[in-house]
Amino acid sequence: MTARFAFVLEQTLGHVAHTRNLERALAATDWIDGTVVKLPYEPRGSLERLPGLRNWSLRASLMARSALRRRLGEGGLDAAFIHTQVAALLSAGVMRVVPTVVSLDATPANFDEVGEAYGHRRGQPLAEAAKAAVNRRAFLAAAALVTWSRLAADSLVGDYGVPAARVRVIPPGVDLSLFRPVERPARPAGLVRVLFVGGDFARKGGPELLAALQGVPEAEVDVVTGSERVQVPASVRCRVHRGLRPGDPALLDLYRRADVFALPTRGDCLPQVLAEAAASGLPLIATATGAIPEVVHDGSNGFLVPVGSPSDLRLALRRLVDSPALRQAMGEASLEVARRDHDAMANHRQIFSLLAEVSQLDARLGVA
Repeated sequence: MTARFAFVLEQTLGHVAHTRNLERALAATDWIDGTVVKLPYEPRGSLERLPGLRNWSLRASLMARSALRRRLGEGGLDAAFIHTQVAALLSAGVMRVVPTVVSLDATPANFDEVGEAYGHRRGQPLAEAAKAAVNRRAFLAAAALVTWSRLAADSLVGDYGVPAARVRVIPPGVDLSLFRPVERPARPAGLVRVLFVGGDFARKGGPELLAALQGVPEAEVDVVTGSERVQVPASVRCRVHRGLRPGDPALLDLYRRADVFALPTRGDCLPQVLAEAAASGLPLIATATGAIPEVVHDGSNGFLVPVGSPSDLRLALRRLVDSPALRQAMGEASLEVARRDHDAMANHRQIFSLLAEVSQLDARLGVA
């Protein structure tokens, strides 16, 4: 017996890598007949360029609903998976016909809490109430919900009234065959290599990191970013890398060459680069914003520092630069976190099992 599942996923930012990992897990699963629908962020047709359809929430929702209806026209579905909730907003009708799992990295309420760093502002009360109602409608229409963090799960229950029994925390995970620890190369005496990966250099705390490194002459830093404006102080050893995509061999090489990973972000929900760095066996330095403390356990596999504080960041860097033993111990703790919580293959198998459960196929398929 084969399960017929449809997977509809946004193709923005880290969701592209999430889709690749899902496809890899599907290819290794013999009991699923899966249809994968990718929702492109860039408008492709003339209609999508109309002013009203430039809004991503509307465009993604329309594309998702159309794709699911088209797939249903080709034959029945046992269950569907939609990532993220933005794409599910207009599919409540479909979800009443097909048991659907809605997946999200963060709720709108979560984003409101960190949105200032993105330039995001809450709207007028009536507009915010309408937004919450539309999201709540989609959440409650889903047979189950998957969140990438406990923070988002708690928000679904507390902010949107979703029954806790319908929510599962399943991080997206990373490909542990790509992100893995290696023996670190020999360094000039005392030189420690720090890695920063953040598309938006300023929002991810890049300026704070460079300021902190002015007081740590024993360190050098690799900055991976999409930003053009990176002002490097003369006293900081820094290499800037642009144009590296997720999974790029050159990016993987930077993870393997690093000794410490630092992301002092000003605002984030759950940056995937932290899971990638943990899987690479690196000690982590980050800020306690969003769900980051679910990956960076202060004092165990890294340090959490206040947002916008180069002095605190410098102290954390100094502790790791001065102690190879501490870097080793924290790197091993990171690897343990990654293998336990962030194995993409294992986590996607959990999603497949959940789809079988909501479609009531689990008993017939023998899926645990």
